[in-house]
Amino acid sequence: MNLEFEEYHAKTILNVQKHVDGPWFWGKYTANPYVGCRSGCEFCYSRGSRYLGRRDPATFDTLIQVKINAVGLLRGELFGREPDIIAAGDWQRPAEDRYRLSRGMLEVVRDAGFPLFIVERSPLLTRDLDLLVAINQESWVGVVFSISSLDPALKHAFEPHSPGVRRRLRAMEQLAQAGIQVGTTLMPVLPFVGDDEAHLEDVIRATKDHGGAFVIGGGLTMDGVQARRTLEAFRRLDPALVPRVRHLYGWERDGEPTYGPSRAYRARLGLLIRELCDAHGLLDRMPRYVAPGPLAVNKRVAERLFLHTYDLELEQARDYRIWAYRKAAWTVDEWPESVDEIYETRGETGLRELPNVGRSIAGRIAAWLEVDVGSEERGV
Repeated sequence: MNLEFEEYHAKTILNVQKHVDGPWFWGKYTANPYVGCRSGCEFCYSRGSRYLGRRDPATFDTLIQVKINAVGLLRGELFGREPDIIAAGDWQRPAEDRYRLSRGMLEVVRDAGFPLFIVERSPLLTRDLDLLVAINQESWVGVVFSISSLDPALKHAFEPHSPGVRRRLRAMEQLAQAGIQVGTTLMPVLPFVGDDEAHLEDVIRATKDHGGAFVIGGGLTMDGVQARRTLEAFRRLDPALVPRVRHLYGWERDGEPTYGPSRAYRARLGLLIRELCDAHGLLDRMPRYVAPGPLAVNKRVAERLFLHTYDLELEQARDYRIWAYRKAAWTVDEWPESVDEIYETRGETGLRELPNVGRSIAGRIAAWLEVDVGSEERGV
């Protein structure tokens, strides 16, 4: 498979999220040095999305666009912003071997004093362990390795060009031994072939054995050209899977699939992953890094609100309840005044004055502040 590099000067590199992405990776900023990916996984949501712009999706893994000014752009755009978690870098080979832009971006993150999050398939990440350790000592580093399955047949069918899974696990172990918080994104879980207890537990057990602290699971999404390629991968694996996949995604022959499977399927999957994580002493969410400061209590309270939205999703609660907690989490997370001080001076009445915080949620926040969150952040 031929590979072409296209160098260009990007106009900007830093993406600022409207809200932190709790309860998943807790990121506020992202910065990517490359467009396209040599691994070319059939199920990758980036194939054919706005990530590629107007490019032909067929070139996703054969044309790597290189933002050769990425390091300088990041230095100019990151400094002066409020420090928060940034997802930066891409260690895909051979692009990163050749251009080393991700290493340069780590140097910027270190100099700016920002906490860093990385989701990666490439074990090349360990090349830059010195910088990861330096950032972790000054702030925080969290790394998740993306693993869909340990089954060689599934890897061959859906991600034949990605780095070996065992190499990813060895890299995970190396990072864990260096004191870096590390875990697995078990994404996407492949329906009918990778969503049974045995396949899931294989990944969870391997994560535990290699120093991981958590496993975050997520189902397969289907959209546009990515959906068609993924369905074809199912067909190559076993033609009998095709009608089952079509049914799961409500995919008529002349139509388009739903983006994700049903709420019931997602809830069953999430509960099974949680049960297996509990059995192996792992978390099923990544703990949030919160920097010390007067508003740290807001971040901790927001973390709990975000986690509760996930619990409600697993319970298949009504959408209005889930959205009530999500909007309250956004409010608390971004509020410029300490909710602990609000509660101390004005009680639950003060909390209910915050946008999107009603009586029930205010009561829950007050209970947390009374029992542990407020005292923890005050150092009591």
